[in-house]
Amino acid sequence: MGTIGSIQRLLRVMLPLAALALVATVVSNGGGINSASAATTTVTVGQTNGGGATGVNQFNAAAITISAGDTTQWNSALDNRSHDVTSYAETVPGTPDWQSPTLRSGTANTTFSRVFSTAGTYTYYCSLHASQSDAAPGVIDANIASGMMVGKITVNAPAPDTTAPAASAVAASPNPTDGASSVALTATIADSGTPLGTIASAQYRVDGGSPVAMSAVDGTFNGSSENVTANVPVGALSLGNHVIEVRGTDLAGNIGAYVALSGGLNVTAPPAGAVQATINVQGGALTNTAQNIAFPAVALSGADQTVLAAAAAWQAKDARGTGDGWNVTIASTNFTGAGTIGVANFKCKQDQADIVTVSGNTAPNSMVTTFQSLSGTPLKLLQATGGAGMGTYDYTPDFQLTVPASTAAGSYTANVTVSINSGP
Repeated sequence: MGTIGSIQRLLRVMLPLAALALVATVVSNGGGINSASAATTTVTVGQTNGGGATGVNQFNAAAITISAGDTTQWNSALDNRSHDVTSYAETVPGTPDWQSPTLRSGTANTTFSRVFSTAGTYTYYCSLHASQSDAAPGVIDANIASGMMVGKITVNAPAPDTTAPAASAVAASPNPTDGASSVALTATIADSGTPLGTIASAQYRVDGGSPVAMSAVDGTFNGSSENVTANVPVGALSLGNHVIEVRGTDLAGNIGAYVALSGGLNVTAPPAGAVQATINVQGGALTNTAQNIAFPAVALSGADQTVLAAAAAWQAKDARGTGDGWNVTIASTNFTGAGTIGVANFKCKQDQADIVTVSGNTAPNSMVTTFQSLSGTPLKLLQATGGAGMGTYDYTPDFQLTVPASTAAGSYTANVTVSINSGP
């Protein structure tokens, strides 16, 4: 992953008095970005422990057991009563305490969640219907049994991943080679153990030789199952059948067994009477071209006003020839000038219908199909995965800005950073 390029332009608009000129300055550049799934256990707040009656001061279930990395979610019962979830201080040393907002059915706060990453025993209570001492580890079990509004979470350390991933669906093309200088080798590497491991790498070897790295088709090794690929040079191999094998490794360091290409690779000469035409295709660059974002003038009216920017086509181009995937992200500063318009008022979206393939294979997908606020944190706008996005694509993002009624008249500018990054 690396920096792809940079474009910066500044557009100034002269406006009459009492009007606002709203301009976004776009900086287009490149940058790098770039688990096994966890479970969620639900506890109902205000329901009989072990039963279904509501309107009681208990948690259901009051004692649960989960694995490190899992989530506990507390949901308010439909009892029109107020409760909260408050941790007993220092239940597990070194872990932060927590307290939920007041949970009540029919309000904005009906649920509260927390991820437990460290093994141990956590106790908690409702501060509206119990005290901290009621949740002390030494008395928690007795108090749960007596029906007090306290709870306990036992978090077990995750079991070690000892299962090696397995390779399957090993294929090569062309096979027979008919004089080709290289073949495309593909396979699937998958983990099936408990816990489910994450694939870290894949390798192939020819005739028992040294292992050679393969790539993830989607550009990143981050799942329990990965499609992998490699371009295998065969021009130096002797004519005849050769053994090609593939294996995978997971993040726990478990190395799978080699799985051979069924029937082997048949290296053959060009068909009789044929001559060969050859070409060396060299990879190019990953680039993005963004345009300035120009909003129309706004005449202050005493009310908040939302305006749309003029539509302008941007362009993403992947000429690397690797199929590693890519994404486009966007971030912005506040609008500043005569005053400040917060970046939270600045929103964008990208309709899938406004992504046009100029040339290439499958177009990227929009990741922001409804208006979302921009900020200093990059927002992923487009994503190309699994060998997609190899070519040139025009896309036209939509931008809107809400101008508060209290905004001072004058000219405002925000700096917008648009980056194209390797990998999905």
